[in-house]
Amino acid sequence: MILVLIFVGVALAAGGVLSLLDRQFRVSKVTAVMAFVGGLIMVVGAEAGLIGSSSSFFKAQQIKTSACELDGESAYPENRRLDPNHLIRKYILGCMERSGYAWTSDHEHCKEAPLATNPLCYLPTGLFDRAVTKVQVAFE
Repeated sequence: MILVLIFVGVALAAGGVLSLLDRQFRVSKVTAVMAFVGGLIMVVGAEAGLIGSSSSFFKAQQIKTSACELDGESAYPENRRLDPNHLIRKYILGCMERSGYAWTSDHEHCKEAPLATNPLCYLPTGLFDRAVTKVQVAFE
């Protein structure tokens, strides 16, 4: 589906440019500009979908949460079963913070299970990463 969006977007953008240059279609300038802008929006949206579906943003956050959990349990193996001082939890929170993630309990699944190992309880500190991740986790 994403490849179809890219193909149609490129075709619209190319048709818009050709129409503006009076090379291919005999349409108004407004229609040509709308085709060009619409095509660019489709291509950029499809590319964002491809980037968002890779191992970046929320998927990277899930991977990092698991890595921090493993590191925390490796650092305090005696506290895996009983951890009265919450050393593993503190380790995971610090690890995520050092990795550029902030704790937040805004997501409904985090409210249900506010655990340090829940990747839905974190958001990236970077503005762009945070925006993309918020959109991705809205569907979780």
